Amino acid sequence: MIGLSNQHVEFRRCHWGGSVYLAVESLLWLLSATVGTAGQIPASMFILLIGGMLVYPIATACSRLLKMPKPDSSNKLAILSTWIALTIPLGVPLVFMATSVDREHLFFPAFAVLVGAHWLPFAYVYSMKSFAMLAVILVLAGVLFGFVLPQFSAACGFVVGGILLLFAIINFIVVHGERGFKAVYIKKSDQKTGR
Repeated sequence: MIGLSNQHVEFRRCHWGGSVYLAVESLLWLLSATVGTAGQIPASMFILLIGGMLVYPIATACSRLLKMPKPDSSNKLAILSTWIALTIPLGVPLVFMATSVDREHLFFPAFAVLVGAHWLPFAYVYSMKSFAMLAVILVLAGVLFGFVLPQFSAACGFVVGGILLLFAIINFIVVHGERGFKAVYIKKSDQKTGR
């Protein structure tokens, strides 16, 4: 069994700092915002809600296509990560309560706050401060578009999608710049191929 600090490092490096998950979620937000801008608000809500449930399996499939190694089976951060992911479906009723009674325009801002809060614990899982910054920025974006600029709330979807994509790139660069990353990645890949 590996030590806790090593579990964080292994999890971060095996998942490229969550960059694949962030990129998939970014594309989902951008697609939903595009549909919402076309005036199809119920469809854009549906895309974000149903697509949000598929972020994990789609990102996992992309990780396998990219031949990213899996963390060691003794690494318990995968279990914690799964539990944290469940906060989104459990928080969806709150989003609907906030957007009911002719307040559909608050869907993107309300969902931005929920998603921002969801990413905060990943600062611990990946041991990366960038997730704490991401969480704060997403919550502030949701509050800004929900209370200060509600007439532009559809733009919130594009802003959140852009922020998620930016952090996917930042996390990818940070993890790939870490000393020892290639050695861990090659070692894990070699274990899978039996070399």
